[in-house]
Amino acid sequence: MRFLFLHNSRHFKYGISLRQCVWVHLNLPASVSMDWTLLVVLQILFQPSLSVLFIVDAEQTTYQSELGGKVVMGCKFSPKPSNPHSDLKVIWHWTNTNQYQEVVQIDNGQEHAGSQYQGRVKLLTDELKEGWAKLQVSNLRINDSGNYQCLVQTPVGTDYKTISLSVKAPYKSVTKRIERTAEGDEVLLTCQSEGYPDTPVIWEDKLLRRHNPSTIIELTPDQLYKITSHIQVNSSEESSYTCIFTNDGYSATFNIPDDIPVSNGQNDALIVVLSIGVILVVVTVGVLMYRRQKGTRTPSRNGLADEQDRCTSARVCLQINNENEVEGSAYIGGKAAS
Repeated sequence: MRFLFLHNSRHFKYGISLRQCVWVHLNLPASVSMDWTLLVVLQILFQPSLSVLFIVDAEQTTYQSELGGKVVMGCKFSPKPSNPHSDLKVIWHWTNTNQYQEVVQIDNGQEHAGSQYQGRVKLLTDELKEGWAKLQVSNLRINDSGNYQCLVQTPVGTDYKTISLSVKAPYKSVTKRIERTAEGDEVLLTCQSEGYPDTPVIWEDKLLRRHNPSTIIELTPDQLYKITSHIQVNSSEESSYTCIFTNDGYSATFNIPDDIPVSNGQNDALIVVLSIGVILVVVTVGVLMYRRQKGTRTPSRNGLADEQDRCTSARVCLQINNENEVEGSAYIGGKAAS
């Protein structure tokens, strides 16, 4: 007869426990074998070190978030330690191809964050007593993408789970530009945006016909993709053209010929015409104001002349009267003398 005996746990790397299994061959009578079977079952049921199995499970295996945003990743462990502040150790690691970094850990109530994550990560310590090891990462960067290992160690055992995080940057802001070509009868339509990951750009006209663009992709210091795409179309043909960044669906539309900018020569001519018009208006207003002021002053001058004329006439009249009086007096005196 063969029995399976379970020995105490053996701890390997990261403290992960694997139980030893030993098969023992015994040649016993049938009556004795039943007693041995019962004994093994009772040992498994009542020996604490064998009946308790420490397990860590991921809340979810993959997470997605946006650049600059926040994410909370969690793993559930059981059984819960009686004193999480002293009997619990939690370590979160970030791993990627040939890279391995410690994000944050808490040991005996003391929390420490890795140098690359200072001020951006924390463990939600209030959740520990409920059996949750939750990691919060804020101000997310593109290079935060990767695999995270949630490792939990208690006096009962040690286990871990791997969780994947993907940080994206939607191509929300699409800049459009129109330029005239050297030929003059065509225009160059350009769309530009930044995001992550890389995305194709398609062009369609108002009839949903596809146009083959010329696209340039550059990598920015923030690990974003700067995508510039353009097509060349006839400037005299009335139509609309739309560039679409397919990963997120953000787009920009050009209406031809309405959106075509005025050439420099036409701008200069327009400026000259407007300047001449402004000058003529100013001269006309000035002339009208001058005439109005002159018309207002003329009656005053005429009135002053009349006053002067009246005043001159009065003096002449007074002088004549005086002369008449003198002559009259002389005549009366001469007559009296005779």
